[in-house]
Amino acid sequence: MMMVVKKKQLVVAALAIVIGTAGYINAGKNPVSETSGGYMGEAQLVDSDSVSQSSEDFFARARIDREAGRSRSIETFNSIIMNENADETAKANAQQGVLRLAQNTETESAIENILRVKGFEDAVCYINNDMANVVVKTQVLDSTAAAVISEVVTEQSGIVQEKIKIMEMN
Repeated sequence: MMMVVKKKQLVVAALAIVIGTAGYINAGKNPVSETSGGYMGEAQLVDSDSVSQSSEDFFARARIDREAGRSRSIETFNSIIMNENADETAKANAQQGVLRLAQNTETESAIENILRVKGFEDAVCYINNDMANVVVKTQVLDSTAAAVISEVVTEQSGIVQEKIKIMEMN
């Protein structure tokens, strides 16, 4: 009996590590694409049209990557929920994980939409536990803009200002 409990705990711990790693990778920056024609760290001359195109690509790609990571996490949670050998605690934790992901998705979408209404060209928000990372497309990110972003995130998510990281993409 003790061996079965340890095995189940090991499986749950391994899945938690996999999900955490997927979230970390998903929240990281995208690597330089092979089609960019250059090497990482190499300076390139670009015009303003290609810069705006790349920032538009960033936001679209960030949303796609975020949803792909979420889909993988939900698949993992669902496999735990449907596993007949998983104990009830693991199943309950997996159900909570699915609910948390759904709540985060809704909150992130609301934050992004409100920021666009408040005048930011585009925004993408990542919420993980009690932290938020927000990337906004703007020409200038001054203290007033940062305060607006922080206020929106706090109002929508309840995350305190100290746990909000704001970055700009112009």
